[in-house]
Amino acid sequence: RAPWDRLLLPCVGPEVWRQAVPDATQAALFVQQWASTFIDGSFRFGMKTPMEQKPTAAGCELRFRPVGTPTAKMMDELDEGGLEFIAEKTDEGCRLRARRIAYSAKAVIKANSERALLQQFQRDWDEAMGNAGWRIF
Repeated sequence: RAPWDRLLLPCVGPEVWRQAVPDATQAALFVQQWASTFIDGSFRFGMKTPMEQKPTAAGCELRFRPVGTPTAKMMDELDEGGLEFIAEKTDEGCRLRARRIAYSAKAVIKANSERALLQQFQRDWDEAMGNAGWRIF
C-alpha cells in the first residue's frame, strides 16, 4: 500500500481501537468466538442496547439493535451503529482493529456502549493472551 493509504486507514470507519497480534487468523477466530459469547451476556458488562453479531472472514460485525426494533428487520438493515473487528496481516505485522460501522446520518453515537464493549474485549483479550498464549473459548 501507498504510505497515504496506511496513514488514512484509521479514518475509514473511524477506527476506535487497535492492537498488534501475533497471528491474524487466530485473532479473527478469537474475536468471532468472543463476540458470540459476549452478546449473550452483554447486559452484565454495562451494555444497555442489545446487539447482534455476524462473523466475517476477518473477524466480526457487532450491530446495535435498540429495544423496539422490529424483529423482521435483518441485521444488515440495522443502522443505529456498531463496531467491526478486523484482523489483518500487513507489511508491519499482524493487527486487530475495531472501527465504527452502520451509523445512519440520524443515529446518535453510542459512546458508552462502545466503551463498555471495548473495555470488556480488552480485559478478555489480555486474560487470553496472558494465559500461555491463545485461549479459544
